[in-house]
Amino acid sequence: MLRLTRRYSGPPLGTGNLAFPVLRLLARRGGIVSTSELRNVGVDATTLEMYRHYQSLQAVRQGWHCAPSVPQVSRLAWRFGGPLACISALQLHASHGERDLGMTPHIPQPLHVCVPGNRDRVPSPELLARRWGIETPLPPVIHWSTADFRSGDRQAVSRSVALRQADYCAALRA
Repeated sequence: MLRLTRRYSGPPLGTGNLAFPVLRLLARRGGIVSTSELRNVGVDATTLEMYRHYQSLQAVRQGWHCAPSVPQVSRLAWRFGGPLACISALQLHASHGERDLGMTPHIPQPLHVCVPGNRDRVPSPELLARRWGIETPLPPVIHWSTADFRSGDRQAVSRSVALRQADYCAALRA
């Protein structure tokens, strides 16, 4: 027997519909957007909370959100403060075809992250583990560069910048 209810539970989790301007913004920004960018395309606080509740958008760090399709490795990099850099970015660029098949690239150890040069610090791995309920990651290798930070999309720096950073890291280890 069908039971009538006056409550609407909404779409199933992870299938919520995003407005076209939000989808276009996510496509331009590599799947990671700031709250202010969402406000600029007309998303108010209530709508943002609805998107997060139905997991159409997920929190990456304070003031930043991502599409559910963004790989875990890119989310972890943004929790440290920026896109993937160096060998981590190269691995993501190389696995781009695999991501399209639904495979997720593994998290390289240690993670290389590009952070703007004017940022004073990055959160500790222990703080991230407590705040986000994740396994404690290894401390990342930070590449401090505002110009590199702006290259590529928000998931990873551009391939040419990642190659240059990898050469620099290899020279430091040698």
